[in-house]
Amino acid sequence: MRHRELWDERGSSTVLAVGLIVAMLSVTLAASAVLSAVRSAHVARSAADLAALAAAIQLQESPDPRGACGEAARVATRHDARVLSCDVGTSGVVTVTVATSIPLRLAGVGPDHAEGRARAGPG
Repeated sequence: MRHRELWDERGSSTVLAVGLIVAMLSVTLAASAVLSAVRSAHVARSAADLAALAAAIQLQESPDPRGACGEAARVATRHDARVLSCDVGTSGVVTVTVATSIPLRLAGVGPDHAEGRARAGPG
């Protein structure tokens, strides 16, 4: 190879390195978005479990459905979740649905929150 041909290839490694860095950053960002959604789903399910248990305990202490759902909302709020619905059945079973936000989303793709649902009570 002549010296002139080698001179023409100068800088090609830089372009390749920049392309690899961009590809790796894209994969990392996508993985972070997926992990953020998975984490939010786990938090939502855990918050729903805890909120339903708290509501069922409150219902056992005082048979007031509003007080039980209020306790569910308080517990959910402490876990960065909000109660979407709280239903107290006639048998004392409490069903709670909560939502948590997904902090990292890619260009608005996918849902903006994760939901969790749980039931607790006698029987």
